[in-house]
Amino acid sequence: MIVPTQTEFHNAMQALPLVSVDWVVVDVDGRVLTGWRENAPARHCWFTPGGRIRKGEPLQAALARVAAVELGVDDATAQAWAGRARLMGVWDHFYPDSAFCANTPTHYVNLPHCLVLDAAESVVLKLALPGKLQAVDGPQAAYLAQHGAWRWLSPAEDAAHEQPAHAYVQPYLRWVAELIQRSVR
Repeated sequence: MIVPTQTEFHNAMQALPLVSVDWVVVDVDGRVLTGWRENAPARHCWFTPGGRIRKGEPLQAALARVAAVELGVDDATAQAWAGRARLMGVWDHFYPDSAFCANTPTHYVNLPHCLVLDAAESVVLKLALPGKLQAVDGPQAAYLAQHGAWRWLSPAEDAAHEQPAHAYVQPYLRWVAELIQRSVR
């Protein structure tokens, strides 16, 4: 797997779309996990956890890595979840800025994956998330600083909230609501 330098990454962003994964994690109450984004793109918005796929990194490995880093779960849990997650589709996300430059627009080809947690998994994740907000040193510090807070929300709660989720999260919420309706029938 190749991890580019900041300059290489910036040059690539100027010329090419990036491929990313989002985790659309659903708890036992049908609510979706969102984090308050502290960095660009989508700064100061509620968004699902996610990250870029690295060159040479298989999709399943990227899903597991992002789950471990962004959700704070151990590697075995992250790998198990990556194996169970369901691809929701493919979406384009266009932003006027990027993680490294306010003047460089970003285009992501996003592959969101839905994971419906059981009761025990919901507890594990809810215990892992508060620790993500503590100060951390080392290479994971930048990832952990991405989300200043977490919240679980349903589509109805989001529509009534004074700070609704980012527009790119809205289709995910509708997708989950339809999934829940189908499973109730």
